[in-house]
Parts: sequence; structure tokens; C-alpha cells
Amino acid sequence: MQKKKWSLLLGIILGMMMLTIPARAATNSATFIFHDRTGSQRDETPLVTAAQKDGVKLSVLHAQVSAQGKVRLSGQLTKETAPVIEVEFAKHEGSYSKTAQWSYQVIKQARAKWHFKTMNLVGIGTGNMGLLNCLTRHADTGQLPTLAKQVAIAGPFNGTHIQPNADSKLMKNGRPYHMNMLYHELLGLKKTYPKSSAVLNIYGNRANHSDGTIANSSSRALKYLVTPRAKSYQEQAVKGTRAGHDQLTRNPQVQTAVIKFLWK
Repeated sequence: MQKKKWSLLLGIILGMMMLTIPARAATNSATFIFHDRTGSQRDETPLVTAAQKDGVKLSVLHAQVSAQGKVRLSGQLTKETAPVIEVEFAKHEGSYSKTAQWSYQVIKQARAKWHFKTMNLVGIGTGNMGLLNCLTRHADTGQLPTLAKQVAIAGPFNGTHIQPNADSKLMKNGRPYHMNMLYHELLGLKKTYPKSSAVLNIYGNRANHSDGTIANSSSRALKYLVTPRAKSYQEQAVKGTRAGHDQLTRNPQVQTAVIKFLWK
């Protein structure tokens, strides 16, 4: 009889542990979404809404960055949900160095407030450049949470259509034959990119190997920067309806790929 009581008690304790583990895992990680220089939080929300419709339980949080770089955090983190921080910059800053510093402050202050240990990063358009410059400066300093996954959407890694060499062809290893100056500044990632991170690179091919703003070769130039250090690297080209630069986060193919990669 005594053994049955101990077995029952042990079963209850184990059951409680199983119920609490998912909640701890969720609150210790966070997904940050950074919009394009010409965009806003409205371009991030379709990804979040699609995930919620697909059954992913999220705590949707917000980080607003003023024109002076001051960060304001809002939202309520609840248990047994995956936190998502939608980041919005009040100023369309042209300096990637400055957006890198602002991105760093967002991550730093969000971690202090919500106490997560790992993170995912999602960049849209030029939002990717701020993130990569942030990683260039801080990835190997121990000042950032562990990077688990990174999603790049329409990244202009070797420049946009108005910049020189942006449509340069790529070598077999992914290195552009002709590098943009901004791409040169990211080459430090070859030695510092977090080995903990899996990478998904999504780009649109509306016509002529371009999403209308970014040449596919410029987006695909990410591969050379993060491999072979990245835990894994994969690309996905999106064609057809909503394959244009400003439409990708509203594209069901993109939404499905992001949801599967981050939360499934």
C-alpha cells in the first residue's frame, strides 16, 4: 500500500514537470522581427498573424525605437507561448551602423525585461543589414543571447538595384565576383557568425532573377557570409503572385516557410 502511494506521488511530480517544461522553454527564447527601411511594423504583422492562424501560440510584444534611438517595450508575456517582438523604427535611418546599434539595444533591453536565453532573428529587406552589422559587432562578445535561428527575407546583402555590383554573379561558394562596399564590411562574419544558428534565406523572383528591387544574386550572397559556420543553411525562391519585394511577408509560401522553420 505504501509503495502504491509513493508511485502515485512520483507520477504526479513527473506529470507536473512535463507540464512546466514547455512553458520554461517558451519564455526563455524570443523571435525578433525587423522591417525594411521603407517599411514598418505592418510588414511584420502578416507573419505573426499567419502563425497564430496556424495554431502557434504566441505572445506578441512590441519594441518601438524613436528617431533618437530610445527603445520602448510593451506587451505581456504569458506562459506556454513563444514570444515574438515586432520591432518598429520611427525613423527610416539610412546608416546600417546606426540601425545595428539600435537593433542591439532592442535585443539587450528585451532580454533584460523578459529574461529569455535564446533568440531567433527575422529580417525583412534592409532590416537584414542592421541585424548582420549587429552580429558583426557583437556575435562573439557574449553580449547577445544565443542565436538559434535566423530568417532573411529579401536581403540586399550585396546592395540594392541602385547600388554598384548589386547584380554581380556568384561563385560556386556563394561569393560575389564583384563586392559592394557594404558587403565588404560584413566579411568579418566568416569568422564570427554563431555556430549555433540555422539559417533560412528567402527571396522573390518576380522576373529577371529579381524581386523588383533586389537582385536574387544579392540576396543569395548571404550564403558566403554565414557558411560553413552556420549550423545549417537553406534557400527558398518564391515566384508567382506576391513575389515582389514589398509583398513577400504577405505571400502564403513565405509565411508557411517561416512558420515551419521557426515554430514547427
